[in-house]
Amino acid sequence: MQIRIGNDQLSAVIDSTGSELISLQSREQELLWEAGPEWARHAPILCPVIGRVAEDVIRHNGLRYPVTQHGFVRDSGFTVVRSAPDSTHLRLDHHPEDATGFPFPFALETQWHLAARQLTVTFILTNSGHSPLPASLGWHPAFGWKRDEDLDLVFERPETGSTRRVNSEVHLTHERYDSPLKGNSLRLTEELLSEGALIFESLNSRTVRLVSSDGPVLSMAFRGFPHLAVWKKPGADFVCLEPWSDLPHEEGERRELSSVPTELLMPGASKEYSCRLRIHGK
Repeated sequence: MQIRIGNDQLSAVIDSTGSELISLQSREQELLWEAGPEWARHAPILCPVIGRVAEDVIRHNGLRYPVTQHGFVRDSGFTVVRSAPDSTHLRLDHHPEDATGFPFPFALETQWHLAARQLTVTFILTNSGHSPLPASLGWHPAFGWKRDEDLDLVFERPETGSTRRVNSEVHLTHERYDSPLKGNSLRLTEELLSEGALIFESLNSRTVRLVSSDGPVLSMAFRGFPHLAVWKKPGADFVCLEPWSDLPHEEGERRELSSVPTELLMPGASKEYSCRLRIHGK
């Protein structure tokens, strides 16, 4: 099911499969990547893992449970709780007996709201089980970018901390690299992103802007996400800005899930994350 929301300046379409934003238009101009052959998604939610785990299994209480890259939420069916012309609210309830086999129950709600030229999405993750929930959450929107167009990513604050990369298996590597920013700005190039996601692991900023030669394109403000990844598929006309609550498992990580550094949500507790996209320009 596709849910359309809009006002006189902005429109959005959310697919109930994965509660995925699949269109964001400003005055009939599409801002999202339209899921071409290079990458068949638009803006998936990453949960309950970010990246991949070793051998595509998690280990818990001596047992092994399969889990796919970036988790199963992006391919799960959400239920529409309520909708209005400019907003919609969806919910996923996961139970360990579901086909995914993930051994921890949880609920994930997504609340989408348009106001003028802004789209805000709020993610609410709730531990509906009786033991601590180890779960990560990220958002992976892809924005259209013509490769011959100069594009800068401008950070709210200086980012002098080291950056990280993932390997070909989408596991976090052990190496750390100097920040590639000049001042608060990062010039996006095919060469910079040819080695996979560029990860800011100790982020100072909570707002970033995409700026073209014609001026600001859009800004993204996020809350609850201490990390940001920038990624594109080589040769494709998009760039992804990915706020993450946690980092992928490191290469070679094969410990019990409970001993892997990750967020833990206590039974009955909820945590809220949000992203706000503001559209600039014409």
